[in-house]
Amino acid sequence: MTGPVQPPPASSQAAGHNEPAPPPLSDDTTPRVLAGPPTITLTATETQICALLQEVVERIHQQAPATPRLVLRIAGGWVRDKLLGLSSHDIDIAIDHMSGFELAQHVTQYLAESGATARSVAKIASNPERSKHLETATTVVLGQMVDFVNLRSETYNAESRVPLVEYGTPLEDAMRRDITINALFYNIGERRVEDWTQRGLEDLRRGLVRTPMEPRQTFEDDPLRVLRVVRFASRFGYAVDGPTAEALGLADVRRALGAKISRERVGAEVALMAAGPRPLVAIRLLIAHGLYPAVFRAPDTLPAAADVLPADVAQRLTHEVLALLDTPRLAGCLPLADLAGGVDEARRVLALAAYLYPFHAARVADGRRQTPVAAALVVMRDALKMSNHDMDTVVALHALAPAVAATAADIGRDPAAVSRAHLGLEIRRAARLWPLAVVFAAAVDMLPVEGVSGAPMAEAVVEKYVGYVGCVGERGLERAFEIKHLVDGRRAADILGVRPGPVIRQVLDRVLVWQLDHPEGTREQCEAFVRDAGLPFVPA
Repeated sequence: MTGPVQPPPASSQAAGHNEPAPPPLSDDTTPRVLAGPPTITLTATETQICALLQEVVERIHQQAPATPRLVLRIAGGWVRDKLLGLSSHDIDIAIDHMSGFELAQHVTQYLAESGATARSVAKIASNPERSKHLETATTVVLGQMVDFVNLRSETYNAESRVPLVEYGTPLEDAMRRDITINALFYNIGERRVEDWTQRGLEDLRRGLVRTPMEPRQTFEDDPLRVLRVVRFASRFGYAVDGPTAEALGLADVRRALGAKISRERVGAEVALMAAGPRPLVAIRLLIAHGLYPAVFRAPDTLPAAADVLPADVAQRLTHEVLALLDTPRLAGCLPLADLAGGVDEARRVLALAAYLYPFHAARVADGRRQTPVAAALVVMRDALKMSNHDMDTVVALHALAPAVAATAADIGRDPAAVSRAHLGLEIRRAARLWPLAVVFAAAVDMLPVEGVSGAPMAEAVVEKYVGYVGCVGERGLERAFEIKHLVDGRRAADILGVRPGPVIRQVLDRVLVWQLDHPEGTREQCEAFVRDAGLPFVPA
């Protein structure tokens, strides 16, 4: 049942409080909502942890009976997920009048005296530069990582998203959170859910995302909440309520997002959107509310006449990528499950590549290199602070798409006209990414061309790339990227009577072409080819 609540501050959201929620933006699965009473079923480990924490509370009270008894609550995402029947390992203990570090020390001392395994307490001191506003403590309790933090209130200024943080009440702590469904508490002592905003449980039933406080002010205070609204709406397939949606696109909010939030935090949210269950909903919301330019910030060196596509292309391409992954005719013949991370990783990487596709054709000057580089790389590096692995993968998929598309078209016209060497070299360039490159190239082909689209066109595109994959399989090239040279550089130099050097690299390139065109060839035959072909012509 719902815990004791106090009326929240007046908000512009109250007017439509009893109106039916708009349909959720979901592109794949039905949203998971709270269907019954707000009850939480604890696992055996969670039951033991809660019992242990209550024993610690009793012990502290016995040692200092004059002080108020501690009330411990599990806060935030754990409560939301448990109410939805999802497992959660993110246990945050909110404490009403003791520091997180102090309580964690009491817990570890109690564990040690009880003969249980007691781990050290990791203290995370207040660090405004990294937005660690409170002295949080982390330790392991019965094999589970548990965070301890104080209930807090926050006061913001106009220049920074780092607030002045003080001890707070449960209501103050709930109201300063990003969205209502993340503002629920589970009172450990009373074993019940508390909804201090008076909206969290209702929104969990209706499938609605909204802020506890007036949305414009809460977004200007901490613009990261803008991206969290988008992420949680996409994660659960929930609708964003009217006032919250209106505030998302306000110019002042977009400016605050660019000025107050570190690019690392922006990139982290985008990464979670792409890895989530509904990456299409996420990019759709970012574009619909004018947030794409603020999130995927263009490089300062981008020429005014650069070939950058409209942001809505990212949404359309994301749709096509996900649709193709759900198309057994194509996805079923690709070894996606063999990729590191499997199909889930394929979805994540392809979604990122689609998000960045508007920049795919643009190149920009970069002070770190002598020649222009892909604009998408600079956006990922500077605006999103993403990993080198993700940057390399996205840029590679963008670059591979035209070549794969051209080869697929040639195979469709006349497979015999495409040599085994040509196809093998293409697979080698893509390496382990080649199945993703096929899906991505097909998705780009799916984008409407001069207004022509529809089921017949889509079927033709799918068949085009099924033909490509079939040709790769028929010619035994699925793992062409693992082929080793039959004749290495040293042996080639000996055969030709020259010293190893740059010219031998060209010889080895020819060796690889010969091997691909002669899959049954032997080392002796390859050496004869090297001898007969001689040195490549090198202009003076």
